[in-house]
This record gives sequence, C-alpha cells and structure tokens, in this order.
Amino acid sequence: MRAVVQRVAQASVTGGGKTAAIGKGLCVLVGITHDDTKDDSDYLIKKLLSLRLFGSDSGPDRSDPVPDVVEEKAPSTQRWTSSVVDIQGEILLVSQFTLHAVYKGSKASFHRAMPGAESEAMFYGMSERLRQQYNVEAVKDCVFGSDMNVSLVNVGPVTLILDSKQPKGG
Repeated sequence: MRAVVQRVAQASVTGGGKTAAIGKGLCVLVGITHDDTKDDSDYLIKKLLSLRLFGSDSGPDRSDPVPDVVEEKAPSTQRWTSSVVDIQGEILLVSQFTLHAVYKGSKASFHRAMPGAESEAMFYGMSERLRQQYNVEAVKDCVFGSDMNVSLVNVGPVTLILDSKQPKGG
C-alpha cells in the first residue's frame, strides 16, 4: 500500500455528489495494490498517526487564514516535534489507484492496482480503523471510485511517500 502524505493548512475533495474538507492536518492519497492486506493499511495508519510533521506550537485553529507570504526561515519553535494527533489535526483520505502505475513507453498501465470492489472495501476499512484509532470527527474521506477534484494548501511544502512494502523508503 502506498500513500502520498501532504501537510496541509486545508484540503478538500469533491466527487460522487459529496465534498469532504479538513483544516490543518494531513491530506493522504492512498494507492492499494493487488497483494495488499489489512496489515499494510495498519502500517500506514500507525505511520500517519505518529509522523512528526508539525511544529510544537501548531494547534487545531482552523480560523487561521492561509498565509499570503511564507517566511524564509521558520523560528526554532516550528521544528517538527508534533504529530497530527498532538496538534489535534484532521486527516483527509483520497483513493488514488494511479499511485501503482507502471509505464510501458509513454503509456501507463494500472494492472498492479487492486480490483475495484476489493480495493473499495480495503479503503473504507482503513478509513474506519483510522477513525476508531484517532478521532471519528477528524477523519474524512472521498467517495471511492468517483471522478474527484482535490484542492489543498500544502504547508512547507511537505510531501512524503510511504510504502508498506518499503517501510524504510527507497
């Protein structure tokens, strides 16, 4: 299972007649491959809840406007010492089968992605376990399989790739 994790000031996904939006937290694009299991999603859940990507003075204040200007150097209190749990942030999960694309010349193949119905069950199962382990109100998700529009303000920018098959990166 692969995830692109972005630290955000705000994010939303619209599709399938639904809009889900979050304030400060993580926007996570989730790609599920044909051999992923519950263990793979549990690995990602554990990482999402423990990654220290926020400054110690970050809080869940969703009323902060998006800054027009980013300071060149963050003050020392902005070091990455806090997780999304520590700041009581939110998490937006978006299904993204294209994360397992394989290229043959200029053409992309998605044969490594888990088939739709099985992948949908895995995605919503992960979403539900994340809600149970963290906060029911703070975890939002997309309408699986729909055409979506994702909008976000990436803070930093901070973007990480997690892969349950390569837990140390690579």
